[in-house]
Amino acid sequence: MRNSLLFVLFFLLTSLQAESYRQILQKVDDALALQSAEQLEKAAGYMAEAAKGRNLPSLDAHLSAAYLKETPEMYLHFPALPGPTGAVPMGTKEKWQGDVTLSYPLFTGFAITAAIDKATLQKETARLKRLDLKRNLYLQTTKLYTAIYAADRILEAQRKGLDAIEAAYKKAKGLYDNGLLPPADLYNIEAKKYAMEAQITQSESQKRQLLNSLSWLVNAPVSGVENPAAFKENPTKESVLDEALREREDILALAAAVEADRSDERLAKSRFYPTVGVAAAISRQGDTLELNGDGYTNADRSYVGASASWNLFSGLADKNRLEAARAKTLAAKLQLNDYKKRVAMEIDNAFAELGALQSKLLSAQMEVKAREEYCKLTEGRFENQLASADELSRAIADLAAARARVAALKSQLFAQKATIRLMAGLKSFESAYRLP
Repeated sequence: MRNSLLFVLFFLLTSLQAESYRQILQKVDDALALQSAEQLEKAAGYMAEAAKGRNLPSLDAHLSAAYLKETPEMYLHFPALPGPTGAVPMGTKEKWQGDVTLSYPLFTGFAITAAIDKATLQKETARLKRLDLKRNLYLQTTKLYTAIYAADRILEAQRKGLDAIEAAYKKAKGLYDNGLLPPADLYNIEAKKYAMEAQITQSESQKRQLLNSLSWLVNAPVSGVENPAAFKENPTKESVLDEALREREDILALAAAVEADRSDERLAKSRFYPTVGVAAAISRQGDTLELNGDGYTNADRSYVGASASWNLFSGLADKNRLEAARAKTLAAKLQLNDYKKRVAMEIDNAFAELGALQSKLLSAQMEVKAREEYCKLTEGRFENQLASADELSRAIADLAAARARVAALKSQLFAQKATIRLMAGLKSFESAYRLP
């Protein structure tokens, strides 16, 4: 009786602290792993914007100064006289030059466009990887959550078994005191009682470890969980597979990687085209920072110009780079196709496992029903000294174990249904569970 009251008090306290499945899933947004992925996505976004800057004009300012060891001079020679006859200064020892240059690449063989496309695709890939990480965190959270709930129900079944063992022990003690039960039978029930207590201690330890793991995963303390609400409807295998191939984040990330490799192909092809650029500069030079000339040369060095270059031969390096890019693209395509087949196989296996769990649960529920009737029958026979203490204790322990199996299977069944939802993609799961 005392243990029953303690269990009721413990259950009420845990219920007040328990959190729902939806509340725990919302905490996933605070997971440190997800925060790290968000920063990587932000970095990829900045790199994409930086790549776009290559398609805009470039404006540069430059200032240089030099101090010559000797003054530049020009020596005059007269044919009739041997040797130099005079030196004329041609500049000053101080040289200052400043310019502001505007340049723009008119044509780069599509290299800039390819680089911008690749950076944009890498940004999208980072976003998809973050979403896929969130999907996997949901999956891990679901497994831990349902394992904790199963641990609660297993503890409940074990405590009921302990109460039944203690009740049986009291009856056996009464029979023993009246000389109607041998000591061995009494000690047998007492041993089962201690064994049940040890199982409860082990289950409590496992539950605490699971709570610690869940708290670490979501980066927030979790002290208890509620009964997860069942999904309203179960999707078909065909709909899950179709949705996964269209919208699952890891598949879309691999598809984006294929497009990024195609951008590398275009970048490699750009080496076969000429590059053309234009530039204009306001430039002045002088012997002081005023840049007003040095009295010998023109101060204004401003210009407008254009340049074009075309590599005619590079030792087949450009050709080999292009072939390497094509091979890399083909490898990415093959990897994507292989991954899609793997996803289809995993979804088929998940539905097969779902059917097996449903069958196991039905069998376990029928076993509980049979164990309950057998336990009642054995208790009556024991009171009439028609069954041994060992038979009674085994019947009680078997009933507790059967109830624990039902609890574990129900938990696994919910986790499997959630896993199938997550296999279709994050959007499908959040829509089914009405998450923000």
